Amino acid sequence: MPVLSAVHHCRRRAACSRIACSIVAMSSPRFSLKDILVSTVNALPQKVKDSLPYLEPEKPTSAWRYPVSTPYIHPHAKASVVEAIENGLISSATKPVRNFEEKLKSLFELPTAKACSSGYTGLLLCLKAANIGPNDEVIVPALTMIAVANAVIDVGAKLVIADVAAEGDYNPSVEQYRERLSSRTRAIVVCHTYGIPADLDPIRRLCDDNRLVLIEDIAEAIGTTYKGRLVGRTGDFAAASLYANKLITSGDGGFVLSKHERWDDDGVLLHDRLQSYVNHGFVPEYHFMHLYRSGNYKMSGLEAAFVAPAVDDVWKVAERREEIASWYREFLADLPDVVLMPTSKFGPDTPWVFGVEVESKEKRRSLRRVLAENGIETRDYFLPLHLQPPLLLHQRQRDSHYELPDLPNAERLGRVGFYLPTHHYLQKSDVEFICNVIRRDRLKISGK
Repeated sequence: MPVLSAVHHCRRRAACSRIACSIVAMSSPRFSLKDILVSTVNALPQKVKDSLPYLEPEKPTSAWRYPVSTPYIHPHAKASVVEAIENGLISSATKPVRNFEEKLKSLFELPTAKACSSGYTGLLLCLKAANIGPNDEVIVPALTMIAVANAVIDVGAKLVIADVAAEGDYNPSVEQYRERLSSRTRAIVVCHTYGIPADLDPIRRLCDDNRLVLIEDIAEAIGTTYKGRLVGRTGDFAAASLYANKLITSGDGGFVLSKHERWDDDGVLLHDRLQSYVNHGFVPEYHFMHLYRSGNYKMSGLEAAFVAPAVDDVWKVAERREEIASWYREFLADLPDVVLMPTSKFGPDTPWVFGVEVESKEKRRSLRRVLAENGIETRDYFLPLHLQPPLLLHQRQRDSHYELPDLPNAERLGRVGFYLPTHHYLQKSDVEFICNVIRRDRLKISGK
């Protein structure tokens, strides 16, 4: 090995070792999580350090006047849960879970729906059902929640990260996915980040032409449509989170969808296979002989009873998101140095959250502090996946020659974007107040 290459190789291994030591140190009782955080950050490459967000703004002494999210709770949710309790229907093997799955099948007009414990486990189930594993590569968007990457890694596949499209989009285009293809690519994950639908038709054609599995993560896009059809219907599989900040919720929880009734050549119903996967590979014919090595990914009867009534309101909740987005766009129009999140090119403007972009990471911190001082909670956009410390460590442990990719579009959004309170119960006067705080701050800075 040439001397310079050897030195570079050793430095890379040393950096990886420093990150690993920082994270492993978490097991020691002498350290707090804050200590580990500082140590981990200090060991990161400079590019990653420069991209990391600032600390969260200080919380008010009382509750947020405008929390970033408030769960939508259907008027019949309480009665549905009480009925399940009174009838002892609280486990995963009960009627409320089956009822919830039937409602999903009806809403999405698909033959397969399976309730599960989270959006992460939903993605894991999609990958397992599609037989994705070691030696396979899965392409995912850079600007998304780390759960997407974790699911790919946890089935043993290689994580490949694609940049988002050029300015004005939050998802990779078909070209971004195409650039990341290799002979080992087996699946593509599309995330519809922040409720902005990806351009599905060309990505579907790319998958068909290359015999790839298309998985839609619709956690942030339940009720979002693409050319008149719900997202989640185009992929071979779809997964969703039902966490409390999603359009509909079971508190935690999630679900899997598929347009296929069967997947493998053995003819087994996909629902039955998923039913086994969510319960340690259990099969009803034997109580304690298990067919697959799997985990516990079940949804309880109480969670299903809570969320099932809200399925009937998906369209109503999505329409409310469209209304809230229109208020933000009205009150923030023509504001200096504030870029509003893109509208959907393929259907109604129904974002999961409403986001804005400012000039720099420093300006974002300043504006978020002003909003916090006025009781308004906000969130930074996702730190892109390739800049996440545990994923960087994983990539370097898997491949000692791993080079940090240059994904400028996602990196820019991760530095300058953040989102505002967005939930079903906001009124127009609430949005106007939030926007007036932003407007006063921006106009003061611009001297107007």
